[in-house]
Amino acid sequence: MRNYQEINVLKETRRNAAMAVKAIDALMGKVYNQEFAYELTAQRNRFKNFERKADAGLWEHGVLPRESGLGKAMLWGAIQANTMLNISTPHVADMMIQGNTRGITELLKAKHNNKNTGSFANELAEELMDFQEENIERLKRFL
Repeated sequence: MRNYQEINVLKETRRNAAMAVKAIDALMGKVYNQEFAYELTAQRNRFKNFERKADAGLWEHGVLPRESGLGKAMLWGAIQANTMLNISTPHVADMMIQGNTRGITELLKAKHNNKNTGSFANELAEELMDFQEENIERLKRFL
């Protein structure tokens, strides 16, 4: 049972980080504030590292990570709709804060529903949540 629960937490960690990378990629063409663009690029790089670490953990359990084409398309569409009339830095920063908040919530749910995980999955999820909390604080200055 422990492997199953560990895999669940690793999958959520990977999904969470991958979604953040895709969201930042979709937003970067709309960001015109250089300082904000730099912040988002730095966050994207860290999220990509979390995605890779979760991939490695899943690989150790014999699980191949899968990309969801539908999820990617839905995210892209939502971002396009949300930025159609407003691409201001405060609006995009607010979108990123909301995304980080959702990410923390989803990881907390995964951890609470899968309590018997190994230290790697638990620590990686905790580290990602801490990073997302830091992101929220850094993004507030762009509101």
